[in-house]
Amino acid sequence: MKFEILDDKVSLTTNIFLIIANIINLTYNIPQVVKTYKTKSTGDFSETFLVMRILGNAIWIGYSIEINSMLMLINNLVVIFSTMFLGYYKILEIIKKRKVNAQLDFVNSETNNNQENDDDINDNYDGNNYKKGMSEKDKLLTEITVSL
Repeated sequence: MKFEILDDKVSLTTNIFLIIANIINLTYNIPQVVKTYKTKSTGDFSETFLVMRILGNAIWIGYSIEINSMLMLINNLVVIFSTMFLGYYKILEIIKKRKVNAQLDFVNSETNNNQENDDDINDNYDGNNYKKGMSEKDKLLTEITVSL
């Protein structure tokens, strides 16, 4: 395999357009990568978009190698690199959301359990007899709950 920057099978004009396309491709990917790195957020990106972008450009890389086109190879490698970078942060964001949701589910279940316990306390309230055997902290919390 012989890779050359300029492709002798196409005109000089086409080679110039390929170089311009590579510069544009690199330029338009940099701001998104920098923004994602700074904000650590990829909320606006679809997982499907990222996966399809990688798969499509991987095929283009194979084609670039087959026809020995260095310019096409560089172009598609830039796209894959930037997409993998965005995908990394997308995966981190998905993991973070799952952890937060799991914590919220736990808090909600604890809140529901506490509400059921509060209802039991209110049902069994008869003066101070419900306080027997409770720690001072539990007695205080119970008093606050009952007064609400």
